[in-house]
Amino acid sequence: MDRCPTIDIRELVQRRGVDFDDAFASLLRLYLDVDRHSGELTAGYDLPCHKGCDGCCHESVFVTPLEFYGVWTWLQEHYGEGERAEIVRRARAIYEAQRDAIRALNAPPPLGEVDHTQVARTIRFRCPLLGDDGGCLVYPVRELYARLFGCSFNEQSGIYGCDLSGKYFANKELTLLRARSVALQLNDLPLTDMRQIYPYYIYELFGVLEG
Repeated sequence: MDRCPTIDIRELVQRRGVDFDDAFASLLRLYLDVDRHSGELTAGYDLPCHKGCDGCCHESVFVTPLEFYGVWTWLQEHYGEGERAEIVRRARAIYEAQRDAIRALNAPPPLGEVDHTQVARTIRFRCPLLGDDGGCLVYPVRELYARLFGCSFNEQSGIYGCDLSGKYFANKELTLLRARSVALQLNDLPLTDMRQIYPYYIYELFGVLEG
């Protein structure tokens, strides 16, 4: 893909009866509250998960439409067409290589499972929003789960994070946010009716999904 035309996200969202600026402002307030609260709970710890670490950037991290639209708006404001076109190229390649598993995330969970965790574990890729230097290209507006990774509890009261985070917090008495409970707060905002991964949204935005 040589070109990456600017998408009018506000007009796109308005078709769904949502004021994007209001919705995104509410999302940013949630991010700020989570960052502040998490920062207070982890103050004094030298977290292995920090800016510049890309451990969670090789996972199938879930994003709501509102979060994606906020990210893409920020990209369009801070990166040129050529840079965005490269992101789209990488995302399309990921989608086309793992199409069946990615689309399975839109279907009901497999029989006997409560969510798509097992399906998600089969989807592995380098995030298309990860820069060549290993830094997140959209760090100021990164999604909620990225903010919770490495500094919150999962549903089993273990660390929601990579092995480095698990080892670092092992045998420490902790009070941390619970990732899923915090993520449920997104449900109070518009355009949070589904969760998918970046390659899906980017492919949907710049190419017609087949079938």
